[in-house]
Amino acid sequence: MREGGVSKRKLPANFRSEDAPLFEHELERAIPPTILVELRGVSATSEGVLYKGARILPESYSSPVVLRHFLDRRASVVKFFAANLARRRRKIRARCAWVTDDWSYGYFHWLSDALPRLFTIRERLGELVLLLPQRYEGLEFVRSSLEIFGARRVEYVREGEVCFCEHLLMPTHTAPSGNYNEGLMREMRRLILDSFALGDEPRGRIYLSRSRAPKRKVVNEDEVVSVLGEFGFRVEHFEDYAFARQVEIAAGASHFVSNHGAGLTNIFFMRPGGSVLELRRRGEQERNWFFNLANSSGLEYFYQSCAPADAVEDPHTANVLVDPRALRENLSLMLGHGAESR
Repeated sequence: MREGGVSKRKLPANFRSEDAPLFEHELERAIPPTILVELRGVSATSEGVLYKGARILPESYSSPVVLRHFLDRRASVVKFFAANLARRRRKIRARCAWVTDDWSYGYFHWLSDALPRLFTIRERLGELVLLLPQRYEGLEFVRSSLEIFGARRVEYVREGEVCFCEHLLMPTHTAPSGNYNEGLMREMRRLILDSFALGDEPRGRIYLSRSRAPKRKVVNEDEVVSVLGEFGFRVEHFEDYAFARQVEIAAGASHFVSNHGAGLTNIFFMRPGGSVLELRRRGEQERNWFFNLANSSGLEYFYQSCAPADAVEDPHTANVLVDPRALRENLSLMLGHGAESR
């Protein structure tokens, strides 16, 4: 259905040798092929879990690790099946498609995990019912992107019901989460950008603020914004915008700065040759999603390691402190690098 391959990444443009442990394990990754799985007699819940008989299907989860964690809690499994016995059942006789897992309701995972799977079957959407858990119905970025893909027949598994699918088609993940089938992603970006008829002259310098987010904020953002202002960056809050406007802003950006978070997913829409500076929690080695995304999108990746505001907090949630002097140096490198490449 879609060939795999090997994704090779280059080190950050401002790489420091002491930071090798952050990136060296990401420099080459095998990307498996995507295949179309055909399932019959499968039940789907409003939480997005697929099961058949007394077996929860692994395709419900983003990784085998997450599935094992759930199955190891026997009480949770028993509770799951007991709850579903009491739910009303709705049979869907039409051929259905399924592209989500337990993570893909979030902006990053929808764009990088679910939409690529949908892209592989886009030419068949006219004959299929796309089945989604209920929570997706209220997400504007989901509805808008489905319109671009021409998904007209969409049904939602409602709270309190189980949908029984006589015939379910499901493309496997196009890459492990946080990795990318680069050829596929380029085609998908072209489709989305073409749907908005955007120009080809990126000029803007964007700082994406997470000041309104519940976690992973820049504690000293006033200092950071002051430094960024010296270099002509403007501040944006993407939660203010619908999906189309986020795409437009990112596509028009030549330089993009932010700390780790879902909004950085929009670097996917930048034009090749642009530059990204990610403000990372010091020592973070596991979540190289945007380093990988920048590489797959033809962008120059810069990074700055930042001290956590609370040294014992989980790296995935910790707020960070940004060194203004180091930021000024990295911005000079990033802008100078762009000038040298022209």
